[in-house]
Amino acid sequence: MAKRFEFIRSKRNDMGLTIEQLAQKAHVSPDLISRLERGNRNDISLSRLESILKVLDLKLGDIFDQTELDTYGNQFRRAFYLLSSEKKERYAKVFLEIMELEN
Repeated sequence: MAKRFEFIRSKRNDMGLTIEQLAQKAHVSPDLISRLERGNRNDISLSRLESILKVLDLKLGDIFDQTELDTYGNQFRRAFYLLSSEKKERYAKVFLEIMELEN
């Protein structure tokens, strides 16, 4: 069986969190986190999932298009969203130009 929520372990490890720390911050049980990461539980309430994702600095939409998170992509998105509006616009234009070069 594919582990639908295996990205949780990867993201949690990237953030240096233990299962217990993530569970405490998300107000869920460590058992729930453990079972999700191992693929032993696929039924989770939306509110619990959102609590876990919030701690992991993710949004619900982040998990629908992929089952495994790209660490560099997440780092890029976090850094990009911290930029001022002016820098976001400038960097977005540059990034789009780079993408056009590859087509």
